Amino acid sequence: MAKRKKKQEVILTPEQQREADYQKAVRRMEGAEKMLQPEDRVHMYKEAIQMFEALEDYEDSEARRKRCKKRLPLARREHREEVYQTGMQMKAEAKSSADYEAAIAQFQRLRREYKDIPDQIEECKQLKEKARKNERKKNAFGKLMAAAVFAAVLALAVFLCSPAAFYLEGSFLMSIHDYERANTVFAKSKGYKDTKQRVRECNYKRAMLAARDGDFQKSVKLLHEKVGDYKDALEKKARFEKKLLAQAELGDTVTYGTSKWIVADFADGTDSGERKLLLVRRKPVKAQTPYQQAGQPSVWESSGMREWLNQTFFESNFSRYEQEAILESDIITPANSVYGTNGGNTTRDRVFLLDEAEAERYQKLLKLEDNQKAWWLRTPGKAEDSAAFVSADGSIMQYGYAADSKELAVRPAVWVGISKKE
Repeated sequence: MAKRKKKQEVILTPEQQREADYQKAVRRMEGAEKMLQPEDRVHMYKEAIQMFEALEDYEDSEARRKRCKKRLPLARREHREEVYQTGMQMKAEAKSSADYEAAIAQFQRLRREYKDIPDQIEECKQLKEKARKNERKKNAFGKLMAAAVFAAVLALAVFLCSPAAFYLEGSFLMSIHDYERANTVFAKSKGYKDTKQRVRECNYKRAMLAARDGDFQKSVKLLHEKVGDYKDALEKKARFEKKLLAQAELGDTVTYGTSKWIVADFADGTDSGERKLLLVRRKPVKAQTPYQQAGQPSVWESSGMREWLNQTFFESNFSRYEQEAILESDIITPANSVYGTNGGNTTRDRVFLLDEAEAERYQKLLKLEDNQKAWWLRTPGKAEDSAAFVSADGSIMQYGYAADSKELAVRPAVWVGISKKE
């Protein structure tokens, strides 16, 4: 089979290129004059003006540029009037809230700079709201006709206006498993009967459906923000969090308990089927206690911070199902690498602070642009009553800060163990 000859590239001289650009600009100008739509003429005149400006004094480019600039205002006026008249027609013919929304969008194309545009937009908004109310009435009436029980219990006016009506509508939507819409409707019957309980049930069902479809992130968010301790929500949330952890990679942000965490490291557990993840709180949080009371050595083993993290923080931030997966680990605190200050004995903790070596190892993963707080490390500082910390810009400060200060935040860390089969 004969080889196809390659198309030879034509290289123009600078003069030929200018002539080609000139002809293109002329065609753009002539095309603008033939356009039926004012908007198209405006667009093409603008392009022609830019092209002639680039050609500077070539041929009659300057004269043509001036001609285009002279004709552009007329095209703009015609365009504005066309947009305005189209908007007026859309408004006159509008029958639904969507029609009025389209008319508003048409008027807003002129950015309220023409004629009585602001008044027209405001009137469209009022008409849109009336249309929306009428549409809601029609929809509600249709539902009443479909469900005779609603028509028998409530009159149309009561159905449209009372919390009881919205409660019944939401209950009906729940019965047909339309939990998204039911949740929205129940918001209008807030405080009526067991609406709060039904809202939690709707969100619980939404979370279960999301999990069934593999969207564990949405499920966890709903269970955390909307469901709380309803039914077995805490147990399910912990299970779905583990599903997300099983798929997580280094540097990912994950939800566990009440907080968001960064996956800083992985390790294999003592059980070959277990995967361990080191989670470090994504953003520093204000501690309810100083690192150590004044006048006492800032050793991690005996610090008030360690006690607060492993008791108050642990209990208030994780459900019992989440607590079960948080591993109790041997925490070794080496001496300060610069000043040699003793780090104390090895401890067994579920929640801990990073030491200076760990902070340096995970520095790139943990540095956040939106972090403007300094946070404690468990490594002691130079002085006996000080502790090392990480500054707001991410620098590791071995010199330390007075341990009885409440100015610094903390970034708790935990090891979570999950089955590789999760």
